[in-house]
Amino acid sequence: AGNVSPVSLSPVACRPCNDTELLMAVCTSDLVVKGFIKSVTHDRAHGESRVEVSALHVLRQKDQVFSPVRGGGGGGGGDGGTGRTGRAMGTLRTPLRCGVRPGDGAFLFTGSLHFGEAWLGCAPRYRDFRRVYRAAHAARRHMCEVDVD
Repeated sequence: AGNVSPVSLSPVACRPCNDTELLMAVCTSDLVVKGFIKSVTHDRAHGESRVEVSALHVLRQKDQVFSPVRGGGGGGGGDGGTGRTGRAMGTLRTPLRCGVRPGDGAFLFTGSLHFGEAWLGCAPRYRDFRRVYRAAHAARRHMCEVDVD
């Protein structure tokens, strides 16, 4: 048994979130970040994959999962990883069996903290999240306000 995540025990952990689950995750997750996948590493010994994310916009985080990049020179400026702009890096874990691989473009990453480790929740492409959120907002079905621009 050993180091098994609570997330990995869920039979739905690997499937994409539907629109309702996505809207709920954006409002209730421990962390919500717009960013890019920098790398994915697989740890067979622990049965997990680690997704390194370069964050463009940290919408929310309960802990310092995403830390500002020092000396990046990108002109983004450090904001402690909790503000609206700047570049921050963080790692999200997911069950190995999910087969996560790098993808191009921006994503919206949601996740939860379990014993100090961040586990990936919903992770749609950012353009898909914006479409879902804007439709829900227009129909007054959104559960919280989110800056999607």
